[in-house]
Amino acid sequence: MPLSRYTKRHKKTFGKKKKKWDGDFRNPPKPNSYYTKIKGKCRWCGNMILNQDDTINSRRSWHKECVDEYMLIYHSREQRANVKRRDNGKCNHCGDKKSKWEVDHIKPLVEQKGVEEKNLDWSYYKMDNLQTLCKKCHRVKTNSEIHLKGKNKILTYRIGKFIGEEGEGA
Repeated sequence: MPLSRYTKRHKKTFGKKKKKWDGDFRNPPKPNSYYTKIKGKCRWCGNMILNQDDTINSRRSWHKECVDEYMLIYHSREQRANVKRRDNGKCNHCGDKKSKWEVDHIKPLVEQKGVEEKNLDWSYYKMDNLQTLCKKCHRVKTNSEIHLKGKNKILTYRIGKFIGEEGEGA
């Protein structure tokens, strides 16, 4: 269940027409089922939501696990709350537990830039690709990614090591 609650500030999109994705890799496209007009159909996965007696639950629009995934991808506040709960605010590189920490994508989202909607790799947006870094370590990692990105290299990662450091591995 998401940590925050769905509020009035979220856009009302139930039954609206799907807009064409503009290619913004930081805001991935929503699935066709997100714009459904059918009550009882999950807006994320597109499957019907069933009651315990296998009848369609026409009062709900989301499966519990689907709303968690949606909130993690599209709401940064929810993303930060989940990563903080998992990592306890401890930097995954230096191990310091500071009050100033940031959420980092292990495989940078910029690698999804220019990818067509049908070829988008959704693993970049999942919890497994998120880590906690202190501001200093995050700056070092981001700067090392920019350096390699200009050379069109495939970025490789290793737990506890940054790109371009000694002993980089696959």
